[in-house]
Amino acid sequence: MYGCVKEMADVKSGDIVVPGDQLCVIEELSSSFGTYEKEGIVYSATAGSVSMDLKDRSISVLGEDGKVKLQLSVRGDVLIGEIVSAYEKRAIVGLIKRNGKNLFTGLEGEIQISNVTRRYVNSMLDVVKPGDIIRGSALDTHEMKVAIGLVGPEFGVILAKCSRCGTPLTLTTHNNMICLHCENRETREVTEDYGVMFGLEARPDLAPKRRSYDDRRGGDRRYGDRRGGDRRQGDRRGGRRDDRRGDSRRR
Repeated sequence: MYGCVKEMADVKSGDIVVPGDQLCVIEELSSSFGTYEKEGIVYSATAGSVSMDLKDRSISVLGEDGKVKLQLSVRGDVLIGEIVSAYEKRAIVGLIKRNGKNLFTGLEGEIQISNVTRRYVNSMLDVVKPGDIIRGSALDTHEMKVAIGLVGPEFGVILAKCSRCGTPLTLTTHNNMICLHCENRETREVTEDYGVMFGLEARPDLAPKRRSYDDRRGGDRRYGDRRGGDRRQGDRRGGRRDDRRGDSRRR
């Protein structure tokens, strides 16, 4: 097997590689730390030295000190990151944590609008904005960029900032938020524990006030009264005309 790997990619343990270098095929050795697999071929995801584990049938790329330098996400990993940019149908995420552990590699993820929520969303900018911190789930294994999903109550925005002044937004009701500094109101696709890890408390008392049914009907009643009054005046006028016609007939 080792000879096959050398023949296929011309690499051996200890060789120095850079991101994008082809290492082997997945049937020979599986992708591990510092590598990723695409269309059956394992590539280097970082600069470092090749390490082959023939017992586990895996290949890694390690740092100069022999330690793990980068590990790409596996499907189901819980990821935390900051929205770097957002467009109509997708958003780019700079990843910060993977399964609770800090990442120092500058790894990026991508969120497609179809992977945000089960309800219809017109634009990605309606649910996330640059600067937001999100928690999501990895949708694939050993891929760059990492595909991220936000579907589920535990996934979504965990901290959002006001688009006007940059102040952290306070949750009022589900997905509705207010800036306590400039009173700007915005919406996001939030987690069930939005703001908790940042010490923010929800303020349902600041939710927008809805007009009551009686308030909405009040205008109709007033118009109805005026229309009713017009009809009554018409009746009275009609009655006077009828009386006059009646008097002329009698004469």
